Amino acid sequence: MHQPRSRTSHLSVGSRPHSRPKRLGALAAGLAVVVLTAGACGSSGGATSSSSVPESSSASGAGGGDTSSSVPKSSAGGAAGSGGGGGGVAIAGHTVTMDAAVAATVPASVRQKGALVDITYNNVPPDAAVVDGKLVGWEVEIGQAVATVLGLEWQPTASGAFDSFIPGLQNGRYNVSFTSLIQTPDRLKQIDVVTFFNVGTGFAVKKGSSISIKAPTDVCGHSVAVISGSAFIDQLKGIDCAGKAKIDVQSFPSDSASELAVSSGRAEIYATSSNQLAYLIKQTNGQFEQQPLDYMPVAEGAGVTKGSGLSKPIADAVDVLIKNGTYAAIMKKWSITSGLVEKASVYSK
Repeated sequence: MHQPRSRTSHLSVGSRPHSRPKRLGALAAGLAVVVLTAGACGSSGGATSSSSVPESSSASGAGGGDTSSSVPKSSAGGAAGSGGGGGGVAIAGHTVTMDAAVAATVPASVRQKGALVDITYNNVPPDAAVVDGKLVGWEVEIGQAVATVLGLEWQPTASGAFDSFIPGLQNGRYNVSFTSLIQTPDRLKQIDVVTFFNVGTGFAVKKGSSISIKAPTDVCGHSVAVISGSAFIDQLKGIDCAGKAKIDVQSFPSDSASELAVSSGRAEIYATSSNQLAYLIKQTNGQFEQQPLDYMPVAEGAGVTKGSGLSKPIADAVDVLIKNGTYAAIMKKWSITSGLVEKASVYSK
């Protein structure tokens, strides 16, 4: 997983459309899931209100499970604007419409349901974040555009329980997760991954720290905060620290909790997607310093329920967006200038 509020039992968001929401690290008191209504992606559907549902503190995958609920189909149709192959949706200055040829490849079972039912992380800007009750970000807009190309409704749910995403795809509660998933051998045993972006793992330290990370072994002997269930954990454990102290990998239920661990001195280094670090530093007024190392650049994208038959149609829909310029326009809107691809790829086992 790679990118995007005060958190007690409910989610609060920042006051500016593209500001990084406030992070107080109070996730232990309870995460929140935001059920998003029409226009939640910040496109032509217009803004509507959203409601938050408290989750138990075990929502990150251990015990009570994820209590999120998806958008009712009737409320999502306006956001997607493509349930019956009708008018287009305005995204990043482009009008996205259904592509009949690609839409025809959507499996009958999904066509009958009529929607891409998505679970997205709620706090990884600029990829995805809930701001003023709306789910926004470049990956959210890619997801909505893909749904439109496929002639499907876009039904996103924003959640902080990242550990529940893959189980949710496996049990059919969701059929996609546009949430910056890296393809790894273990993940591909559980889900398919359709990639449309390349990103490395970046490292940040608290401003004024003497730590310098130019090579992977520079992380050795230090404590590193990462989000639970992320591919960063395996990457860090794979670093050969021969002759040096081992890396102390500390996992937290959210990116904001990981950041708080570093800013408070509990951990020395914060590891996440390199593109998200630049955004973090900008939005926190330089409280962190990004390090030079961009470790193990890999392809990332959307998780898809294995065996659903959706993986290739989604990849083909992304290719449509690449060819017509919508993909590049979305990335430019969110200041993503590197890591763009010329073609989507499907990873499956």
